[in-house]
Amino acid sequence: MRNKLIIASIIAAAFVSGYLIGHTRPTESTFHDMIVNHAHELTGLITPDDKRVRELATTLQTPENAYLYVRDHVRNDLSLAALPAGDIIEEDRASCLGKAILLCSLYRAMGIPDEDVRVVTGELGYPDAIIDHAWVDIEYNGECLQQDATDLLGNFKFGQFKGMAYTRRFIRKEGYAFNDEHFAVVSRLNLLKGSGHPPAQ
Repeated sequence: MRNKLIIASIIAAAFVSGYLIGHTRPTESTFHDMIVNHAHELTGLITPDDKRVRELATTLQTPENAYLYVRDHVRNDLSLAALPAGDIIEEDRASCLGKAILLCSLYRAMGIPDEDVRVVTGELGYPDAIIDHAWVDIEYNGECLQQDATDLLGNFKFGQFKGMAYTRRFIRKEGYAFNDEHFAVVSRLNLLKGSGHPPAQ
């Protein structure tokens, strides 16, 4: 149990460090101080036009290959802050947020429209703790697929979680979603079309 708490603490610390994206706290912080992250700081991490991302997307050719590459080739590194996708390729390692950023960037470089793919964050009901986590939602061949390219919860297949299956199984609460064009708080109206809810009128 102690080991699970230590692992959960490390994961939470890594996610927070990635989320802060280089911001530093004031030297004397008080209860009322708040670190502010602007949406453009997150959307700017999805970089489908980066030459390194485009070259890798061309090499991988399909979304299935992109997912397997990020899952199997990019090492999990909980200590690494969130980086733009091209830098993650060079580092060859990333946190859950970094893996989601790279995967979303590869999908966008492969021509998947911005309305059909995004990074999603939320609270993971990890044993003995609640931690922050990130994954990808993609609309693919008429279905919403939820994809976790880390090995934190298991080694998942490309199309293993259809609709809302991943969040129903693992996620306590969703937070926000973003890609290179948009940032939004996740709500029922902000779900993807293939997730099983009717489109907003």
